Amino acid sequence: MSPDAPARRPRGGQLAEIVSLLRRAPDFRKLFLASVVSFLGDWFALVAVSGLVKDITGREGATALVFAAEVLPVFLVAPFAGVLADRWDRKKILVFASGFAAVPSLLLVVASTQRLAWLAYLGVVLISVLAGFFQPIVSAIVPNMVDEEDLSLAQTVIGSVWGTMLFVGAAVGGLVAAALGREASFVINAATFLLAATFVIRIRRPFTVGEVRATASVLAQFREVWGFVRPRKPTRAFMVTKAGVGVGNGIVGLLPVYAVDVFGGTDAAIGFLLAARGAGALVGPYVGRAIAGDRGQRLVFVTGASIVAYAVAYTLLPSTETLAVGIVVVALAHAGGGNQWVMSTHGLQLSTPDSFRGRIMSFDFAIATLAIGTSALLAGAAAEAFGLIATSYGLAALSLAYGILWLAWTRDLWAADEDPVRRAEVTPVSER
Repeated sequence: MSPDAPARRPRGGQLAEIVSLLRRAPDFRKLFLASVVSFLGDWFALVAVSGLVKDITGREGATALVFAAEVLPVFLVAPFAGVLADRWDRKKILVFASGFAAVPSLLLVVASTQRLAWLAYLGVVLISVLAGFFQPIVSAIVPNMVDEEDLSLAQTVIGSVWGTMLFVGAAVGGLVAAALGREASFVINAATFLLAATFVIRIRRPFTVGEVRATASVLAQFREVWGFVRPRKPTRAFMVTKAGVGVGNGIVGLLPVYAVDVFGGTDAAIGFLLAARGAGALVGPYVGRAIAGDRGQRLVFVTGASIVAYAVAYTLLPSTETLAVGIVVVALAHAGGGNQWVMSTHGLQLSTPDSFRGRIMSFDFAIATLAIGTSALLAGAAAEAFGLIATSYGLAALSLAYGILWLAWTRDLWAADEDPVRRAEVTPVSER
């Protein structure tokens, strides 16, 4: 079916569409379930490990370092993972990355019982390394799991899993950590990785379209990707979009500090703030999809506007005095942040052929995690040097400036007469 053909839209709105898609596409359903259980365990563990290092070290910057340990290793691993994803069996890579992640998850149990902060950081780093293989490949194979007319909905669904499980996992994870102990959260995380691998094994659709080519040198693969991306402005633009939220994302690493020191809470309060982040990231992509529709011009504009919305919302957090208001502010911020993540990924899926998609998604993920991880390190150091409030305002300002500049740079795309996104795969869209 052509990109201009009408998609199947059951009566009942987007919820009915989701139910219909999951019924009609059993292999996508398995990929969806693998992502659900994997992210659920991740957020169970993150709430517990954030509280653990805060207790052991007593430092405000310690929780921000947890977020840095979660994302920075992905920057180093993801580009190489993308090369493997376009040259090796994607299914085997996913099964290995998910199943083996259970091992470092159990290291967190030891870190908790022995009160070793360095071991907790190491466990998070190792899990992150394996996530650098898992998450970009999931984005790369979504177009191969559904029919073309279902891709927009499928990406919205798979992209919102992160927010959904953050909403559920962080809230419940905080309560589990408080009621059963942090070790229980870490064991649950290990079990979810094994279950996710089981779902991936059962997928029957091919993970790659066409024949997998022989592996060339990594440097040659990087040059090939740059040769594809350089003349295609929509692809380049979407690849650097996530960095807009990423440069200010260090404030997320400070949310446990807000929960405990500003709002006077415990692990449960940390869980509620992180759950608010998930609630926003869950709702945002569906609102964005309703606004953007199937037009590439709107996809570009709403993606950039979402960065600005994220930044504006987070400028309100430093003046917030209660947990309830803080939850609302965080949810609004991540409605914007979650939408720009899902929409920019969808833009790359539309503008990139399958033979490049593993590498493009991995480079996109690497750029995003570099920005997020660097921001987390900056947030930890700045919070101790300049204080929580000044650091929060500074990080929000970085994202706001990025979003405004990105929208100005891409004006020729979102103001174009023809859809610039779908044309980019075949016809390069150069600078004007």
